[in-house]
Amino acid sequence: MASTSPTSSASKKPLLDQDEKLPEVYNSLHFKSVQDPYRSVLSDRMSVYSTIHAGDGVETMLMGGLERFYEKFRHLSKRVNLHLATPEVRFENLSYTVQARQMTMAEKQGTVGSYIGRIFTPFKEAVYKEKVVLQPMDGIIKPGSMTLILANPGSGKSTFLKALAGKLETNKKSVQGGQITFSGLKSSDIDPLKIVGLVDQRDNHAATLTVRETFKFADMCLNGDPENHPDELREVAKLRTEMIMQLLGLTNCADTVVGDALLRGLSGGERKRVTVGEILVGGQSVFLCDEISTGLDSAATFDIVTSLRTWCKTMGGTVIIALLQPTPEVVEQFDDILMLNEGYMVYHGPRTSILPYFENLGFYCPLRVDPADFLIEVTSGRGK
Repeated sequence: MASTSPTSSASKKPLLDQDEKLPEVYNSLHFKSVQDPYRSVLSDRMSVYSTIHAGDGVETMLMGGLERFYEKFRHLSKRVNLHLATPEVRFENLSYTVQARQMTMAEKQGTVGSYIGRIFTPFKEAVYKEKVVLQPMDGIIKPGSMTLILANPGSGKSTFLKALAGKLETNKKSVQGGQITFSGLKSSDIDPLKIVGLVDQRDNHAATLTVRETFKFADMCLNGDPENHPDELREVAKLRTEMIMQLLGLTNCADTVVGDALLRGLSGGERKRVTVGEILVGGQSVFLCDEISTGLDSAATFDIVTSLRTWCKTMGGTVIIALLQPTPEVVEQFDDILMLNEGYMVYHGPRTSILPYFENLGFYCPLRVDPADFLIEVTSGRGK
């Protein structure tokens, strides 16, 4: 009887089991022929995903873990043309100038004389002076990257984020210069609101709605009534709401009212996650956050940033977050850092290169000092 050789049996064994991940180096390789060693693994996975339907429910989609759930959802979104490619964001010579009203010292202090003077001189012409909020700057935000904005209050980070989101007010007294492009397309050629989502510092919610109702209402406002969509697209939209709650860890409080100062509901950290989820549920591929750590402790901030990194790396989105005094654990979650000071861009590049960059300029971070605090002190002039 002929026996099977060990080498022949080993050659039939697949390179990867079903639950194993592809090596990271695989994505950087380019195969010129059919000798791709993992081609069969990829085709097998795509064939498995092609048999999954949005109506299968969250329980079926969650089989295999949360990361596999994101992969399945991304495949479904592409199949119904719901998932758009993440654009490359470029800003060239971006600037913002306003005409600020000049106030006297008495008006700044709010004295009685200043108020009386306004009563008797109501038609006195105000004096305006030009103020440059953002100095001309250039940069590129890579698709699928996480960027941290480090800056002191009043340095222009909120203005910068609003400019990227297309929500910056422009009139005779405020002028935006330069241009912002998304994969080569100007903001005037597209609808930035469909591509970019901006999370404000404040939490504005309907206090009597539950978390699930809040997300469904936000989805309806951003993407229209689901009843008017095709069947599979409608099911994917419902699945997206569940995915965001899974991502942000809100499944345990999905049926709890959001609440406010007068109505007991979610905690401060959970309410901030709802604020983030309201924008994520819209399906935009570029996500901007302005001071989402306001009123939160370091642990809650770390959880939210980690959730956004998971969304960024699994769904292929781009995230830009402005934080004030982030902890070292939070900073390590980002790929790039952008530093602003008084409207000037001080640094924009990889996170791992920022300390060597300042060391070449003669600024060394002391031992047992938070690098983020050190960088802000150096750029603001307090670290001399």
